[in-house]
Order: sequence, then structure tokens, then C-alpha cells
Amino acid sequence: MRLLIIAAGALVLGACAATGPDTVIFNGTVFTANAAQPWAQALAVRGERVVAVGDTPAIVALAGPATRRIDLDGRVVIPGLNDAHFNLDGITAAGVSALGAEAVAHGVTSLQVFSAAPVSDTVRAFRDADLPLRVRILRMPQPEAAGITRDSRPFFPPQPSPRLDVRGMGFVLGAADGQRLQQAVGWAYGSEDPLVITSLDEVATDAYITALEVRGSAEVWKAKRPRIDQLLVWPAGWEARLRRVGAVVVQSPAAGAPLASILSADIPLALGSGGAFQGFPLIQSATGPAMGREVLTVAQAIAAYTHGGATSEFGEKDKGRLMPGALADLAVLSRDPFAATGEELGRIRSVLTMIGGRPVYDVPRP
Repeated sequence: MRLLIIAAGALVLGACAATGPDTVIFNGTVFTANAAQPWAQALAVRGERVVAVGDTPAIVALAGPATRRIDLDGRVVIPGLNDAHFNLDGITAAGVSALGAEAVAHGVTSLQVFSAAPVSDTVRAFRDADLPLRVRILRMPQPEAAGITRDSRPFFPPQPSPRLDVRGMGFVLGAADGQRLQQAVGWAYGSEDPLVITSLDEVATDAYITALEVRGSAEVWKAKRPRIDQLLVWPAGWEARLRRVGAVVVQSPAAGAPLASILSADIPLALGSGGAFQGFPLIQSATGPAMGREVLTVAQAIAAYTHGGATSEFGEKDKGRLMPGALADLAVLSRDPFAATGEELGRIRSVLTMIGGRPVYDVPRP
């Protein structure tokens, strides 16, 4: 098997050498978020995807006459951030455009949006804005006076534009919303739409887990990856229950919120801004002293904000890691997050953001 892997790698490198990649990025530190090869110095891109990751001499040797060369000059590269939960209130194309500009400046390449507006209005605003970001819009079914639930059915078409994906249902539920919770779980079990519950209290969370356990097969739920967003407490015994149903947890870091506990329980963790877009201040919060025993390392926080976000939307085969075959969604950072502390970490921005190998944000260098 090892010889096969080496041979496959040689074929990839040989193919790159024959035609030359479109871009080589070298002479820096690449945090790949790939457990098999977490660190590198350089990478090569052809088309939309990464084709090689390694040390600077090996990657530069792949370049052909037409290859664009980007010298990192010691800077750090990470996979593009995937903000897994952003609440959007006002829906206008101008507001969406402003959000997109802010996101790419922070190195965000994927955004998962929860909008209180009708899903058709949200889709229209994002189509008009035509962001370079990869955007997933989750509809939020709402009960109406006539008894018909708005946005209860999947949106069609689910991909109204190349970078826009409209799949999933989001609900904000508390202890008094037991009937809606059961309805949401029933809808999700009978469809392909992912289910996201933002729980307002421990009672609602426990009821949600119980509903998943008693409604159908655990194997079916594992394939569906039901999400719990903004988990506020972590009672004993939830670890095994969440693992059995294949749950994913998405958090906006705050004092007392379980982060390290979720990772220790081997449950996928993603980070999301919540009500106000954050970018690197989210990593600052997740790694700050206010988290106490739930604090993450910078590497854990970045992995949760990249590969964790991709996992939360079934995109981990394409996004969230810098490895051969993955989409070339990445950010070159203004400073080294692994050497930064406190407020320095929160002030980090992107100096070059690429989506699908194409620069979408580039700060001119002196």
C-alpha cells in the first residue's frame, strides 16, 4: 500500500512537471488542516484544485514558463475559513455585497447563512450580489397565521448559481417548542435536507437528542449529520448520545461554551460567527483565557473554522484542507497566528484570498 501511495504521488508530480501548474505558492508555512500532513512550505494549483503540497524546492521545480509564482516571504497560508453559522437579518444585494467584501478580507471563502427572511428573497439578494464566496443558504421554516408553514419545502433549484447552494433547514427552539421540534425532526428524517437546531436551553437540546434517538435508525441519522448550533451546556452522558446519531456541533465561542469537550468526545466541531460577522476575532475568542478549560489551541481553532466548517455541510472532501485534490480555497495571512497572542490574533487579516485557485482579494505589496 505504501508503495502504491508513493507511486501515485510520483504520477501527480510527474503530471505537474509535464504541463506546469497554474500557480505555485512557496517559501512560507502552510497549515493544511490535513492530519496526515499538517505542515508544508509550498503548494501547487492547477485549475480549481491543489495538485501538490510539499517543500519549497520540490514545488517550485514543478513550475513551467506560464506558471504564476507567489513568494510568501515567510507568511502563513491556511485553508479558506468556513463560517458555519451566520445570521442575516436585513436582505439587500448591497448589504450582501458588503458582507462578501468583509468576509474575503478575513480569509473566509465559504459562508453558511441563516436568514429570517423568506428563502426566495434571500436567494434573490445573493444572486444579485454575485459574491465570489461559496455560500450555503439554509431556510428557516416559520409558522404562519393561516397554519401553513413558510419555507417548509426544499428550495428549487437547490443550486441557483454555481457558488450558491440552498439546502438545509434551521430552527431556533426552546423548551416550549416541543411540537415544532418533533415536526422538524420528522421533516429531516423523510428528506435529504440537513437539519440544524439552534437550542435556546438544555431542555430543548435534550429533547432534540431524544427525538433523534427514537425517530428511525441511528445509521440513517449518521448519514444525515444532524447539527446542534450554539450548544450552551454539556451535561454528562451527551457525548455517547451525540456520537450515536452522528451529530455535528457548531459554536460561537463564549465563556462556558463547550469547545475542548466536544473535540475530546470525538464529535465534529465547527465555528460560526452567529449574529455578527467575526473572522479572526472568532479564533481569538476560542483560544482566549475566558474559555477556561474549554480553550482551544490555535491549530484546533483554525481546523474547526476550516475543516470543521466543511464537515458541517458535507464538504470535507473538497474544502477545509490543503491537500492534493482539494479545492484551492485558501488565505495568506497578514501575520503568523501561531506566534500571535490575544489582540494580535484578532487583528489578523488576509493579504491574499483565493477561491478555486482564483484571487478574490489581494492586498498590493510594497
